[in-house]
Amino acid sequence: MTLRADKFEILRKKPAHDAYDFSFLIAEEHLLKFKKEELINFILEFVQGIDKEISEMKLSVINHSRMAACFFTNGLANNKLE
Repeated sequence: MTLRADKFEILRKKPAHDAYDFSFLIAEEHLLKFKKEELINFILEFVQGIDKEISEMKLSVINHSRMAACFFTNGLANNKLE
């Protein structure tokens, strides 16, 4: 994310605080260059996109865990793995 911060003009290269993964810096020049609605929409879409990716990763981890547990229990029961 920080490597692509140059492409996002309002995304800070370093988070404002250690507790955050990323932060935005909107200066007066950004407000003059972009409409407020565009900035708000960009931030909302950015956060929604991250939320969607995190949800997809969680589902993927759950599915992989379920498959691993199935193989493990089948191995314990000496069943054939299919």
